[in-house]
Amino acid sequence: MFRLEMKRIFSKRINRFALVTAMILAVIFAGFAVTSNRYVKEDGTISTAPTSARKLSANKNQWSGTLTPETLVKAYTQNKESQTNYTVEELDRQYGTLLQPIDDIKTFLTSVLTPESDYDESVLDQADETTIRNIYSTYQENMKQEAETCGHTPVQQKYLKNIYNKIKLPLQYEAYTSWDTMIMYAETYGIILAIIIGFMCAGIFADDFQLKADAVFYATKYGRTKAIKIKILAALCTTTAVYCTGITLLSALSFAIMGTSGIDTMYQLQEPYSIYIMTFGQYYLLTLTCGYIASLLAASLSMLTAAITRTISVAVGIPFFLYCVLPFIGRALSKYAGVFNLMPSILTNTGNYADAINIYQFGPFMVCQIPLVMVLYTVTSLLVFPLIYRKLHRYGRNRR
Repeated sequence: MFRLEMKRIFSKRINRFALVTAMILAVIFAGFAVTSNRYVKEDGTISTAPTSARKLSANKNQWSGTLTPETLVKAYTQNKESQTNYTVEELDRQYGTLLQPIDDIKTFLTSVLTPESDYDESVLDQADETTIRNIYSTYQENMKQEAETCGHTPVQQKYLKNIYNKIKLPLQYEAYTSWDTMIMYAETYGIILAIIIGFMCAGIFADDFQLKADAVFYATKYGRTKAIKIKILAALCTTTAVYCTGITLLSALSFAIMGTSGIDTMYQLQEPYSIYIMTFGQYYLLTLTCGYIASLLAASLSMLTAAITRTISVAVGIPFFLYCVLPFIGRALSKYAGVFNLMPSILTNTGNYADAINIYQFGPFMVCQIPLVMVLYTVTSLLVFPLIYRKLHRYGRNRR
């Protein structure tokens, strides 16, 4: 029965078209990813060829290793001397040699020195060697202030301080270009997969109503019990298969071309005050996991809507509303940020929330925003399936 249900799903022409479209988009997104990096050659010319990411990583990895205070001072000095000793035209021609290799280090220094303001590279022009040499002391002091400012209770402040204490200093550096690029594209592609999966799963029950086969289906011996469970299981397997296939194709193509430099680099090199202590490899895994939960939620809610309305037309709009429309509503109603900070759209937009200090307190227990959202919508998705079963089980009984 399970094999028959899976065959019904993947033999449906429009589902096959949707699946092929998802795979084609994976290839297209991989193409966008590998050509989205800007590499400045030694002669000053700019390249965005597929090999640019590897060349950019190799260029920056001249500075790979432990970012000791001495190393940071050396990078600061190179940046200052470049700005002082060369004209704008000369600096543009030698950007690939002088400034491009230290771009990530400049990002770290600037972000540490501007914890409460917008990113502004001019802060480095106002700094001196002593400031840079003591950057880790400044970093630790700023983390303490961030914890005291963003923590609204002593428990929250202690929680944030404990998180920041887990950051091991000095930081280790390796160019993270490919991972930073792929996190953005994986989020966008994850939205597309959630919409496609929601569409495919919505038809699992809706097709029976549209084909007028529901009377026969629910009149069979196991139509209201085992058959419904099999359809739900088929939806879970379809969600997993489609999502994993699409994401694997996107990741394999992209990383094969761009390389995996920076997989163990801490995310704090890009966002020093993030409360998510993780490497870029772990961040990418977090992004993919959130994307899967988003697809699971899209599948379950689409199926529930189809079971209630007995049509696919309304159900297919659920994922689009959750992940495309809801974020715009959240921005328009910014005064209700507390509510929208727990919306499912966060699952497909971790890049905008990984650097935000949003924590929630439940008595003596504390939890960060992204893990809370992940647990919340995983549980929601799994609880929806019994509701689908109950709804259709009663429908079949009433029909008899």
